[in-house]
Amino acid sequence: MLEEFLTCLEGQGWSVIRNTSAEVRLPEAVAGRYRSCPPSWLALLGAVQELARGDERAWFLCAGDYDVQADQPWQWNEWERLSLEAAGDDALWTAEIRDFWTEHLPIFMSLSDGYAYYAISMKDGSVVYGREPEFEECETAAPSFDVFMEQIVKGQTLL
Repeated sequence: MLEEFLTCLEGQGWSVIRNTSAEVRLPEAVAGRYRSCPPSWLALLGAVQELARGDERAWFLCAGDYDVQADQPWQWNEWERLSLEAAGDDALWTAEIRDFWTEHLPIFMSLSDGYAYYAISMKDGSVVYGREPEFEECETAAPSFDVFMEQIVKGQTLL
């Protein structure tokens, strides 16, 4: 499914830069926080260095994007950071935001029609979709990452 998925995105004008080394090492801060990552998503991380739409306003987060030391215009947890900034000194709201994002690993970011994302639920492996202004209010987009890829290939999920 992974090759079919990547071929589909290439056919839609996405930039797909293949990884020359299939080894994936997420930074410990990410790997320690998210322990239930689907094998198919890890395979995607091992397969590509970059996966971005042609207009560069939407992209899948790749292994390098999770490097918290890297100087990048958009951090992998950008929407969490924005929510925490909005919460200010409200300890309860801050805790709720952190809990939400500990249970949802961001895998895709979009700037197309406002800020939006897809994330993998650590509870059940489903893929959820959320957007501004309330990033933590999300809906299930697919029951698994495998089904999410299938939906994209079939044109049932738009990126």
